[in-house]
Parts: sequence; C-alpha cells; structure tokens
Amino acid sequence: MTELIYLQDTYLSTLEARAQELICDDFGKALVLDKTIFYPQGGGQPSDSGEIVCDKFVFEVSKVRLTNDGLVMHYGEFSSGGWVEGLAVELKIDAVKRLVHAKVHSAGHLLDCAVSSLGLNQLSPTKGFHFPEGPYVEYEGILEDSSSWIAPLEKKINELVLQDLEIQGYLLSAEQAANQGVWAPEGKSARVVSFDGFQGCGCGGTHVSSTKEIGELIIRKIKVKKGVTRIAYALK
Repeated sequence: MTELIYLQDTYLSTLEARAQELICDDFGKALVLDKTIFYPQGGGQPSDSGEIVCDKFVFEVSKVRLTNDGLVMHYGEFSSGGWVEGLAVELKIDAVKRLVHAKVHSAGHLLDCAVSSLGLNQLSPTKGFHFPEGPYVEYEGILEDSSSWIAPLEKKINELVLQDLEIQGYLLSAEQAANQGVWAPEGKSARVVSFDGFQGCGCGGTHVSSTKEIGELIIRKIKVKKGVTRIAYALK
C-alpha cells in the first residue's frame, strides 16, 4: 500500500519518496511510490497534477488513481529520461491547483453545515461534485419552494465563512471506524473531517484549515427532482 501523506497536510507541495514500480495498463503509464502527496481522484474531488523528478528522469503526472488494494497510481509520461526502479525521487504537486480543490471541497462540506444551521432536516447529504467547474452537493429529500432558499443559504454559508471556523481531520483505525459508523473505500484510511461546532463526517479529501480561507461563496441554483435536491455553489 502507498502511504497517503496528503491526508496529513493539505499544504505540503513537495516530498521525498522512493520509486517502486512502473505499471503500464489500459490507462497508460503509472508510477507507484512508497508514499505520496498526490491526491487520487475520488469522493467528488479531482486528482492532483505535477511531476516526479530525480537525476534519471522527469515524469509529468496528469492524473492519479487509487486501486482497491491501496496503491496510488501516478499516471503520466516521461518528459526526459526513463524508468529506473528503487530511486529516491522528489514529488512536486501543482500547489495552486491543490489549494483551489481544497477550497471547493471544504465549501461543499460547509454547505452541509449551512443546511443544518437553517434547520433543513429533511435534507440528507448523499454525494458531492467538488470540481472547480460547477460544484454541487446532492441531498436526499425535497426542499419545497427551493428558489426562495437561495438567498438564505448564501447568507448563512458566508456567515460561517466569516466565523473562521477551524476545520480538523483525524484518522481512524479500522476498529474505530467501525465503532463510529464511518465508512471508507477499500484501500483508503478512514478519516473524519469536522468543522468547529458541527458534527464530523467521514472524508478522504483535502481541506483548508479554516472556513475563512474558502472566501466568499455564491449559491448558483437549487434543483429538485425525483426526491433529490441538488444545491449548486461556486467560489466568488
């Protein structure tokens, strides 16, 4: 299994690791390392990009995936040199893109907090799309007169931003996760993310450290269809 260092520090953009394997499959060439700061796409959040470098090669990482047995696959191409197993390498992620992804992801969780604060208990979050292009959160349940809730939700979520709430994440053992009812996909560490004053939830994505870092948000639209309410948001 690959050690998931990105779970420990969102802001870490470089790391020393060791190259273990080059795998070629239907998706292309992928490097496997003993540890990584590259976030693999999942949970509605896009993967990191960047490069893996050493004195023998430069490998440009364009997409990252996590296998069911816990290996992080860094897909891309060699821009110089070629594969040598066992070398010490340096990982460099696109730090600007990482921060944008973390802000968008944290904003989606903060939307849950705003929904809860307004007493919309008929809505239960089911999934989120936290890509910078058109993010949203879907809830099981119907929000009646949905358009009238756009302004109150936007007001509430920005109030929470300005409160500068601390965002914390902590890892759970398999036993702890089972006891707390926290689910994690096979191969991923179980992790809980919580906003100060709100109940935590299982999440394996990257987050900023406080809500004020997210910045001002807008609620783009609310759509209700077949018992599902989708709330679309955006960073301003």
